[in-house]
Amino acid sequence: MGSGVMMILSVICCVVGFFLNRTYAKKYGEAAVQWKLFVLQVIGIGGALTQLPGNEISFRFLFWIMVTLLSYGAGLWLCRQHAKRQQAGPDDTVVAMAAQAILPVGAAVVILLAAGMIAFGFLWDH
Repeated sequence: MGSGVMMILSVICCVVGFFLNRTYAKKYGEAAVQWKLFVLQVIGIGGALTQLPGNEISFRFLFWIMVTLLSYGAGLWLCRQHAKRQQAGPDDTVVAMAAQAILPVGAAVVILLAAGMIAFGFLWDH
């Protein structure tokens, strides 16, 4: 997949995730996304993307996949518990959990692509 397509998809994930989070926050007064676990999700996804396997799967790639899976499990569970405490309806709980799931994917790819553009742009110029 080309970097342009990845950038567009990741921006769409960010926009949709922020929109879902904002919709939930307007209705219930608090953000749906659990931000501490969001950061861990972004780090896990970013780490996994930097260690994509070539011919064989590395220990580092498996480590980042485990970090991502554990942070997603905890994030979605806490997001659901948070929605329950606020007595959110089933549809709003799904919206909250979708925001928790979609937003880190887009953010991780955007951060990696932006860092790559900055790093390679800086190195290219110097």
